[in-house]
Amino acid sequence: MAEPDIEPQDTIRLEDYLRIAWSRAWIIILAILIVVIAALVVSLRTTSLYGASAELVYEKSSMDTAVFGYEVLGYDYDRPRTIETAIAAISRSESIAQAVKVQLVSSQEPGELSGMVSATANADTDLVSVSAVSSDPQEAAKVANAFADQFIIYRQSMARALVADARDLIKTQLDTLSGEQTDTDSELMLQDKYESLRILEAMQDGDFKLIRRAEAPGVPFTPQTKRNLILAFVVGLVLGAGLAFLVEYLDKRIKDEKTLERVSSLPVLASIPAVGGRWRRSRKGRRTSTAVGFEGPGSVLLEPFRTLRSSLQYFDVEGDLHALVVTSALSQEGKTVTTVNLAISLALSGKRVILLEADLRRPMVHEYLSLENKVGLSSVLAGQSSVSSALQLVLMDDFIPSKARKDQSGESDSPVLRKNLYCMTSGPLPPNPAELLGSARMGHVISELKNMADYLLVDTPPLLPVSDALTLATHVDAVILAARLYSTTREEMEEVRNLLDRAGVRAIGVVAGGVKPKGNYYYKRSYQYGYGN
Repeated sequence: MAEPDIEPQDTIRLEDYLRIAWSRAWIIILAILIVVIAALVVSLRTTSLYGASAELVYEKSSMDTAVFGYEVLGYDYDRPRTIETAIAAISRSESIAQAVKVQLVSSQEPGELSGMVSATANADTDLVSVSAVSSDPQEAAKVANAFADQFIIYRQSMARALVADARDLIKTQLDTLSGEQTDTDSELMLQDKYESLRILEAMQDGDFKLIRRAEAPGVPFTPQTKRNLILAFVVGLVLGAGLAFLVEYLDKRIKDEKTLERVSSLPVLASIPAVGGRWRRSRKGRRTSTAVGFEGPGSVLLEPFRTLRSSLQYFDVEGDLHALVVTSALSQEGKTVTTVNLAISLALSGKRVILLEADLRRPMVHEYLSLENKVGLSSVLAGQSSVSSALQLVLMDDFIPSKARKDQSGESDSPVLRKNLYCMTSGPLPPNPAELLGSARMGHVISELKNMADYLLVDTPPLLPVSDALTLATHVDAVILAARLYSTTREEMEEVRNLLDRAGVRAIGVVAGGVKPKGNYYYKRSYQYGYGN
């Protein structure tokens, strides 16, 4: 049993990630700028807050044992619970907050003062930190120290009250003794305990001592502008990179020749650099552009189209490649420019070339080549003109390098060269272009033109909007597709390939237009090897 074909998976390499990051660098930079600026604005608008802390230590007192020789106040020692109770008292006790208000002579309410303070216990120690936060560093230190002081007083009061209760109990027992019981051992014992408890009451310190007073801080703890900006930069970088890869994933445009070959299942015959600007009107009202022909700044196109011309030789092994349809998925993808420049390049090599404008909907060839369009293909198909009378000689002086205008004998304006390129324009636009292009007469015209030249190049409408190109493809030897990087999408190219396969049309390759030159690669190569035919 034959094993099923497994489509090879595309391996994403480091250079792919770098290419995406470079091509989408504006997204990453924009995300970084937005996040950093937002963090800076928030930091500048945030009120500066200062924090100050006083430190208390818990030490259980054993004064009763020292005074009496035994523990008078018999309560269990529970350090964690005592510290937790202390923390709660500092943060929540209204009496402590009221005492702080009086100590500081503050206009703030006790609840507001309590909201400025927090207490925490250091792990595995008997230390308690009393922290205060304020927009004024001096106020933060004063509030923290005041709460620490008043908490110690609060603990002293509680401890002394406990001893006072025991002392009052002894006093009550002394007062209830009868006259006969005075000066007895019982009275003497009670009086001794009473005096001891009075001394012990005065010695109570509440078991908490202040070991470090709070000092006014020099810098605020918030906002930390430098840290915030660094974090904002990292967040913006991560966010920008994520958005860049998301946009890249959602962007279905073809951006490089490798992807174009993989999607179209066709070889890239030539990579045409993006040159020139927007189309502009000439003085005669006809469209011209530096992207047409090889003279002046557009001469950088000569080498890529020589490559395209050479690539055709590999498909013409049996000498059956004479008529070619050049089309694209949609408009604005360079099919007409490719057709015109390929025709000029073939003519420069000494081939006799006929350029047929078969786009009877939006013809452009006559404008690029500055030709009349009163008589053309529509006239021939309508029987109003013959094939030979509809052909126009293209004067290529304005489209070729000056070096190519001399023949091998050194004479300029060679008549041989000037007769190598002919063009049949579209002619007047008919109301029924699909019927004319699908007629038997159209097949005869193509057959007659093939016999008159070495190469017949047919410019057609794009494939996806109308079926004219598929109709004409049945009369020629092969089809060349034109695609523009960063414009043609993967879905469009896949659909075009499926249309050609279903129609049984031979497609030999694709021309990648709009390639961004890396440095001055095309210019260096052209000047290094020179121009020629």
